[in-house]
Amino acid sequence: ENVYNIDKIGVMLSILNSIKVFISKANIQQYRGAYIKQIIVTTIKYISANSRYFNPIII
Repeated sequence: ENVYNIDKIGVMLSILNSIKVFISKANIQQYRGAYIKQIIVTTIKYISANSRYFNPIII
C-alpha cells in the first residue's frame, strides 16, 4: 500500500517568441534556426503499487 514508484523525466521548456512548448531532446532539430530560449525542467511522478498517484511535480 505504501510502496511507490518514482519516475524522473527531464524535458526542455522552449520559448519561441511568445509561445511556450515542451519538446524532447530528440525533437530539437525541428526548431533549429528559430529564436529559442530553452530551460530544462524535471518532472517527478509518484505512482503507488495500488495505482494511486500524486500530481506530477515540475522542478
